[in-house]
Amino acid sequence: MKSIPYTCFYQVYKHNTAITEIRSNDFRPGSGAKFKRGLPVEQQADETAGLHQFYYALPPDELMYYGYLDKAQAMEKAKAGALVYIGQMISEVEQGIKKLTQYREDHYEDLNINLLDAQIRKFRNSMNMK
Repeated sequence: MKSIPYTCFYQVYKHNTAITEIRSNDFRPGSGAKFKRGLPVEQQADETAGLHQFYYALPPDELMYYGYLDKAQAMEKAKAGALVYIGQMISEVEQGIKKLTQYREDHYEDLNINLLDAQIRKFRNSMNMK
């Protein structure tokens, strides 16, 4: 049997480094089921018009992907996307550290003087004396 050359493109999912090869002329039977997650979903038929309604929505962020015709380009873009995502996570951590530092500065007196275990025991003992 003669092998058919496949036309391929490569998917790189957002925030992921895996590269998926998709053969565009590999025709396999599809399912007749309703689609979900951003693809057409059949809703209730309009009984007066007899029409089916479909709606479209963007898939969740983790299901978004980019398509490339060249595997080398897909690899480069997967690496670049991963580095951008790592940079975003680092900036979130830096902002979190700044927020934590500010909180510690704002509540320094309470955390280091008023709310010490010794101060709490002292207050509890003074309450029991009365």
